[in-house]
Amino acid sequence: MLVTICLLGAGMLFAEGGQEQSGAAEKAVNFPTKTITIVNPWSAGGGSDVMARMIGSYLEKYIGKSVVVVNKPGSGGEVGFAYIQNSKPDGHTIGLTNTPNFLSFPLMRDVSYDWDEFRPLINVVTDPGVIVVLDGDDRFPDLKGFLDYTRDNEGNVALGNSGVGGDDYIAAMFLQDQANVTFNNVAFGGAGPNRTALLGGHIDAAAINASEAVQYVESKQLRVLAVMDDKRYEDLPNVPTFKELGYDIISGSSRGISAPPGTPDEVVDILCDAFEKAAKDPEFLAQAEKAMLPLDIRIGDDYRELRDSLADNLKKLYEKFPW
Repeated sequence: MLVTICLLGAGMLFAEGGQEQSGAAEKAVNFPTKTITIVNPWSAGGGSDVMARMIGSYLEKYIGKSVVVVNKPGSGGEVGFAYIQNSKPDGHTIGLTNTPNFLSFPLMRDVSYDWDEFRPLINVVTDPGVIVVLDGDDRFPDLKGFLDYTRDNEGNVALGNSGVGGDDYIAAMFLQDQANVTFNNVAFGGAGPNRTALLGGHIDAAAINASEAVQYVESKQLRVLAVMDDKRYEDLPNVPTFKELGYDIISGSSRGISAPPGTPDEVVDILCDAFEKAAKDPEFLAQAEKAMLPLDIRIGDDYRELRDSLADNLKKLYEKFPW
């Protein structure tokens, strides 16, 4: 007897005549069956929260079930990472695994999650690091001038960052390593205080994200010396990359979403397919452009490659500059 199998919805198999197909295959792809929860390990209202809710609304369109974002802040993201790890690995709870925090914390201390066991689904945004100075600071006409001044004043140039182990701090470490200089690294409790300290003249320079610098460059308050990416930042077209200036530095904040360890391959495939469709949706692309999100879409294994490569680089960096 010939039995026809057809795919309905996001992933449920039925046999001809409406009978649900039994056995392991049916269990493997009977997904989703309820609301999808995206865990955000940071507070509501921040850049990660905006990104999660934006991509979540389009995931809902292609996954066929409601999608909600739940905030689980604490310990720089570790509380949320641990919550994701301990969630049932059935694909109905997934969450943000932003790097470098997700990868740098295990280098710093014992943590309650295993980053390499998570199942990467999609990287949505990569916001490259930049070094900024006050627009009118004649001591630093360009990156060369900044580094020359730093060498002449070894250990005395105050370079702000948004917290030890975060992307801005790591960007400063990469620069110290590549340029063979030593900064007075000043850690603040977030990107806002770091930027405010520079604008107030309390530090000499700051490591921040490119998207955070644009409006201050346009208002002629800050000047960006270079961008830590392999290509120029679209909204800062006149600013060179570090690579252009002879420094092989790629660093920034990547915001992605992963599933808990142990999530079945079939479920991961369904989620990756839905995320890929969501990321290509013209309405999503228009909304992301309006929000000035620096999109860097990487699905599944491509996201894993990005994550694992960064983990290797961080390990090498930590061996030189333990933080």
